[in-house]
Amino acid sequence: MLALARRLDSQPKKRNKGVKKPDLFSGGSPDELRAFIFQCQIYFYACEGEFQEDTENIFFAISYLRGVALDYFEPFINEAKAYQSFDFLEEWSAFIQKLSNLFGSYSPEDDDEDAIVAILFSNDSKAVNYFIQFTKFQNRICWDDRALRKVVKDAIPNRVHDKLRFSHKDVSTFEGLKRVVMRIDNDFWKRQQEERHKFQVVRAIQGYIPKAPRPTQGRPSPTSESPALTDKLPQDCTWGSLLQAPSSSHPE
Repeated sequence: MLALARRLDSQPKKRNKGVKKPDLFSGGSPDELRAFIFQCQIYFYACEGEFQEDTENIFFAISYLRGVALDYFEPFINEAKAYQSFDFLEEWSAFIQKLSNLFGSYSPEDDDEDAIVAILFSNDSKAVNYFIQFTKFQNRICWDDRALRKVVKDAIPNRVHDKLRFSHKDVSTFEGLKRVVMRIDNDFWKRQQEERHKFQVVRAIQGYIPKAPRPTQGRPSPTSESPALTDKLPQDCTWGSLLQAPSSSHPE
């Protein structure tokens, strides 16, 4: 082990600064373990020249373990006898299997089957997001085409289901159903975007239209542009004399 460590330190490393290193794994959930292994594999692929043997991959991954996950491997590294060898420290596949046995799911296929059925396709979400999650679990389970189509039909919202009933496209296969659902959903969001654009244009136009002056309530003010009623009366006539004068329609 010490010889391996010295050899790793002596080798020139070509670091790819644009590749993110894996997150630390402390023995959490099976999903966290799956993500950790996937991140390690991405890093190995991106830095292919840096890792030439399985042991290099394994000890790189161990360096990103913490907590009980790291505690498990410590005795096999620090206290191992010279004659002892462990396949999970020599073969990457054996190392992954050891991690899965320790921190993975006891029934991963059952968990994936439950997860694919539980994916939500709400009325305000997009089909592309649904099928990204769907594909992740689809590749892990052994379901036939008919079972996959049933899961999708049970999950799609009414706005998609109503349009699907009148579609003339072939939906007898999972891929055919997926294409039609994607197209119906894309058309829906395109219409939504167009409606929002029209609304914004109308609001912008309304902002430039001058508002008509509000009519004054009650009788006109003497300061208004229209002449006051008192300007039309004779000089010797007042409102009081008019109220006291007899009506012309009733002769004395």
